Amino acid sequence: MKITITILIICFCNFISFGQKKELYVNDDFEYISKTDFDKKSEQPLDYNLRFELDSSYLNVKVTRYKKGKIELKVLDSIKSAFYKNKNEKFSDNEIFLINYYPGNNKCSTDGYKSNFKTKYNQYSRKFDKIENLNQLFIYKSDDGLQGFGNKIDWQPDINSLIEKTFYPIPYPCGGYVIIDSKGNFISQRGEYGYWKGLINEIKTFANTVYN
Repeated sequence: MKITITILIICFCNFISFGQKKELYVNDDFEYISKTDFDKKSEQPLDYNLRFELDSSYLNVKVTRYKKGKIELKVLDSIKSAFYKNKNEKFSDNEIFLINYYPGNNKCSTDGYKSNFKTKYNQYSRKFDKIENLNQLFIYKSDDGLQGFGNKIDWQPDINSLIEKTFYPIPYPCGGYVIIDSKGNFISQRGEYGYWKGLINEIKTFANTVYN
């Protein structure tokens, strides 16, 4: 009898073990990291963590809100050909590209968020237009809730999910922006992005930065 009970307990514990979902930890380049590294406090106070439930596991992502990197020139050319209406437009070596990205309605995309974005766009859009060599795009993944931004912004759909696959492979809250130079160097913000005056200074700083 004691042997039978012991066997049942062992089987039950194994059942629980196999039934529980695994906890996976990655950085936002989708490289596996330890839980210790995941739990470390970031040097940047605006960084955050995301958690996704998968079929057999939970995926915990350590997100760097401000990201630097470089895309291949063929990807940049694809962005130009996909989203710029003038297919014959010539871009100079000093060209800067600003992509404003909206993922669609989520918990972060409140009416207040959209209203603030709309107000800031009306307030600062002319100043953005005056930045030399700046080309600006407004791209959306889903048009759900897009009307909350007003009718002055020229939103375009994300053709073939090009922007999402390149810069936003997971659903960051409230979208973000990407600034790219003619060599493919970029900086981006993922999450809780608002159109604002500080971005103008960031674009100018980026334009004057020498990248390899």
